[in-house]
Amino acid sequence: MSTRLGIRVRGDTQLLLAIAIAIPIFVVEGIAESPHRPMGLFAPIVFVGAQLWLTTLRSTPHWLTTARLALCLAFIAMANVWVDPSGTWPLSALAIPVVALAAASGGRGGILVAVAGLALMLVPLALPGLDVAARQSVFAVAMAALAVGYGSRRVVANLERSGDRLRRANLRAHRRARELAAVESVGSLLAREGPTQTTLDRVMGVLEGTFGYRYPSVYLWDGSVLRLGAHRNYRFPIETIAVDQGVVGRLVRTRRPVFLPDARKDPAFLSADPDVVSEIGIPLETDGELFGVLNVETSGDHRLDEDDFGIMQIVGDRLAAALALGRERQKLTERAALLDRLTTFATSLGSSLDPATMDDEVASGAATVIPADSVVLVNRDDASGEYVINAIAGGDHAVVGKSVNPGEGVSGQAMTSRTVVVIDRLERGKFPKAVAGVHLPDTLAAMAAPMVIGDQVVGVVTWLRGDLGRRFTAQEREVAGLLAGKVGLALANARLHQRTQDAAITDPLTGLRNRRHFDAELEREDAVRRRVPAERRQLRSAILFDLDHFGQVNKRYGHQVGDRVLRLFADTLHARARASDLVARYGGEEFVVILENASREDAMQIAEDVRTAFAKLRTQTAGGEPVRTTVSAGCATLEAWEVEGSQLLERADVALAMAKHGGRNQVVAA
Repeated sequence: MSTRLGIRVRGDTQLLLAIAIAIPIFVVEGIAESPHRPMGLFAPIVFVGAQLWLTTLRSTPHWLTTARLALCLAFIAMANVWVDPSGTWPLSALAIPVVALAAASGGRGGILVAVAGLALMLVPLALPGLDVAARQSVFAVAMAALAVGYGSRRVVANLERSGDRLRRANLRAHRRARELAAVESVGSLLAREGPTQTTLDRVMGVLEGTFGYRYPSVYLWDGSVLRLGAHRNYRFPIETIAVDQGVVGRLVRTRRPVFLPDARKDPAFLSADPDVVSEIGIPLETDGELFGVLNVETSGDHRLDEDDFGIMQIVGDRLAAALALGRERQKLTERAALLDRLTTFATSLGSSLDPATMDDEVASGAATVIPADSVVLVNRDDASGEYVINAIAGGDHAVVGKSVNPGEGVSGQAMTSRTVVVIDRLERGKFPKAVAGVHLPDTLAAMAAPMVIGDQVVGVVTWLRGDLGRRFTAQEREVAGLLAGKVGLALANARLHQRTQDAAITDPLTGLRNRRHFDAELEREDAVRRRVPAERRQLRSAILFDLDHFGQVNKRYGHQVGDRVLRLFADTLHARARASDLVARYGGEEFVVILENASREDAMQIAEDVRTAFAKLRTQTAGGEPVRTTVSAGCATLEAWEVEGSQLLERADVALAMAKHGGRNQVVAA
């Protein structure tokens, strides 16, 4: 406590002034021959003691400083009266530092004390008997006090103004630091999570709450128009702004910040609230790429100024950098998600080798990897060479089976360019002719990726979106190319696998099932029939065909003509058999048909239709000579209590032998 008191005493200006005044008065009183000498020596000590006591007070009123200065003047006046019997008041000069300190302190009390000090120094001029030299000395001292007081006031006033400016500058710096810290925090959020509705709304909250802007808004650029991302307090918010509309649209064209102290004077100004007066617009741009526009507006007497314009440019730079970083992170996240879905899709695609279901699986799987309203799969037909729509997911199935010519629509362009093609606005007039009338939106966002194997385009995967705002991104374009490559290989493998399977079970000459496949299927059907109770078993019939005198055809016309006869009969048989029937080349010129749920009469009717139709057909030799051949058939049926297919074939073979012995070109049932 004593340490703090010592610091207070050493730093008290009035106490130091009192000591400076008391010392010369004490000395003068000590050497003067005055009747008041004892009091003159004791008074300075009392005066300094009183000032010391006032210094030690813990709580002092605001007027105490002025009162202590006035006490100094009173002490100087009393000292002059005691010491100067001549009336010249030689100690009046001691009032000069009091006047200077009072003038420097300012305020009404300080000015009054300063004036009182000047008056004290001019008192001798009113006394009689003062010579001219003394009067000049008194006046000179008073003028010196006036000059010192005025100078002190000016110096202190300048210091006060400088201090006030410094405080205001510090306040502005602190405010700006606080504002930028808020922007940095929101910018970090934007960079981390991207320009989501929540983060953009937080930016608007900072601009309103921290910066005090009543009408903040941010528009995001989608490549064609500005779309409102977030705003605060607008009564009539403008959702979209084209590049040729308003001050904000002009920002997109010029890429230059705009400051309008009175936006209503600009003819391009679009008002979202009738109270808006000032406007600042900042393009959010990084490395030449535009992300959007930051816009703040105020109303009433709150006009934006150059300081606001400067700080908003800083804010705009921070937001643009955050949006750029956020977009890059979004791209990485999107790419990772796309590749993850592509990996899952490729795994499931590789596990399926059934061409009958694979096209539909590809269309639906592609829509899962890259979300779209519709996915169309176009494949090249090996026989005709045409490109045909084989499957569609999420669209009008009337397009299935329609052909697409190279160069037509987005799919046709992908065929000819052999690269991924993206069209942000595909009009109906640009659709392929075969699908121009199907149920689809008149304008679509479209992307097509060709399936290229070797030097041949084997198909195209096409994605369609009805929402033009959901443009296909660069990441989706990249993944579309990868997906199309995987799909092309998978479909080729599935078709190769199918051809391999077909070759193993198909007769290469006639295209019917071969004997090995027939025997295996017959055993499988026997096993199924055994598990069914006799009373629930269906009828089962068989037809054995044998071409009449086929050996003579080979001998007379050659094997090439014989092969044509075999193919001709196989086509006739295949055209008249039921889809559920098992049809096979049994060996040489023999053919067999197993008919489930068919009676003996049904079998004979089918056999007769085949025999009659084949008898009417002709083939030709190389020289143009017509070749006519007939066929004989034997039919048989298993009863409900019978199972074995071999027994059925034995009976059919007996019936066939009867037809042969009966003159051929006829149908006989056993």
